[in-house]
Amino acid sequence: MHDPVTLLAATASALNLVDFVKPVIALIALGVYLRVISSTLEKDLRYFNFNVAAWNAGFLVAALAGFGTMLAIPYFLAGFPAMIVIMLAPLLAYWKYRNDNVQNESQKFTLSSMSMGDRMAARKSRSVQKSASAILLSSSLAELQVPDEEDPRRAIHLAMEDLLLPAIDARASRLELGATAKGGSAAQIVDGVRYKREAMATETAASVLDYLKQAAGLPIDERRKKLRGRCGIRLRESGKTVVLDLLTSGSSQGVTIRIDLDRDAQLDRDFDALGLEPEQLKVLAPTADAETRHGVILVGMGPGQGLTSTLTALLTRHDAYTCNIKTIERDVQRLIEGVDHAEWDPASGEADFPTQLRSIIRRGPDIVMVSDLQDAGTGTQAALVGIDGPLLYVGVQTKDGIPGAITDWFRSVGDLKNAAAPLVAVVTGRIMRKLCPECRTSFSPSPEQAKKLGIKDPSIQLHRQSGRVQVKNKIEECPLCRGTGFFGTVGVYEVMPVDREARKLLAGGDLKAAYTHARRSLGMMLMQEAALRKVARGETSLEEVARVLSPGKTGDKTPAGSSA
Repeated sequence: MHDPVTLLAATASALNLVDFVKPVIALIALGVYLRVISSTLEKDLRYFNFNVAAWNAGFLVAALAGFGTMLAIPYFLAGFPAMIVIMLAPLLAYWKYRNDNVQNESQKFTLSSMSMGDRMAARKSRSVQKSASAILLSSSLAELQVPDEEDPRRAIHLAMEDLLLPAIDARASRLELGATAKGGSAAQIVDGVRYKREAMATETAASVLDYLKQAAGLPIDERRKKLRGRCGIRLRESGKTVVLDLLTSGSSQGVTIRIDLDRDAQLDRDFDALGLEPEQLKVLAPTADAETRHGVILVGMGPGQGLTSTLTALLTRHDAYTCNIKTIERDVQRLIEGVDHAEWDPASGEADFPTQLRSIIRRGPDIVMVSDLQDAGTGTQAALVGIDGPLLYVGVQTKDGIPGAITDWFRSVGDLKNAAAPLVAVVTGRIMRKLCPECRTSFSPSPEQAKKLGIKDPSIQLHRQSGRVQVKNKIEECPLCRGTGFFGTVGVYEVMPVDREARKLLAGGDLKAAYTHARRSLGMMLMQEAALRKVARGETSLEEVARVLSPGKTGDKTPAGSSA
């Protein structure tokens, strides 16, 4: 008689051989196991510099042992679970070993505590994130969650997109948003020109303002105090990231926010790219040499006309590693490698602006940049360097050109002789739009225009803005400039050299005579002459020169190439 156990085992083995489905299931499980080992765990082993060969050998031995055990056990329902247990054993061992050797808690393996509802919510959250046109970024430029359809903030996020996306598309450098009792107002700056945007409800403007403040980590409840912060926005379709520098302030009338878009890129302009003419560069050339690098250079420009970018670009004339360069600024907007930037904070309760400037000068720097003359006494401290001390670039915010810069300097110093003594040059400028290279149109100047521009060649062509291009047989908006006819900006300057005679005239209070002396005896180029040169070279247009040099005729415009 046959042994019952032997007979049962033989029967089970025979059944296993006949039923091909069960071995296939076992092979699939084995394949999944090996795939996880090779694609996931091996990367993890290499990332943490664990012993890859030893662990892989252990995983492989477990896989073979488990599969062999499954074949050896007659019953599939007992052999398959035994195979799974054997293969899981080294995985659990690795789990424990890994968590014991990884210091960062966030990188340790943990069992997921998410319920099915949590997983569905996470999947929905990812779907909402992907469906958004733009994703707001925090102060560290990490992505923030986009509100879903049921979230009340969803409408605020969409309003934020409606505000920022057209501005980015139009190449705006700045956005201004205000929320007052009279309503919400918005405007954007494109190539130095302010364009009005469509008005919005006060509640909408205030909500968008708070939404951006929250992203930048600023206190939402603070309405009066000036606050500075940074956040960002990422365009989902292109993947482009735009950094937003925020400046908020308020009064009894309401709150406002200024948003600079990619400010670092805007300010990153070297000295050679400012737009100074050769004769003007010649006036400044002596102050680049160590032996003649002394005195005060006033740099005067109006609000929004590039005072900060001009001051920082002037610093790039000098090698920060062979000379000692320091700055004192109220808001450090561009960091130059090798330059010691000092930001003065009025809320710190420490030394005031003039006192801090005096402290900087006493340390014996070669070059100092002073951002402004707002505080009384700043000019007095700066003038103490004399004509033989370090070189000082002093920023003056003025709309009145060289006369305005010198007048404000004299007022700040308080004594005409002391103010005139250290002056070596005065630089003033304005921002001018450059013609779009894709759509500008050419024309022949009239004899009067040619004479005014100093053009002797009758065949020379000038250019004017268009904003339109021909595509096959259709006239369409220029895709580069978005229909404005301009693309980018360039500075137009007036540089007044100040020699001994000019200083003598200034010390006597005769500003007009000093200006005339610089023009007639020293060959100073007027700003209008510098601007017309750019017209002759095709960089800008006569209409743009008239607009810039007649600021009283300018005003807000409706954005071209963007939704109002």
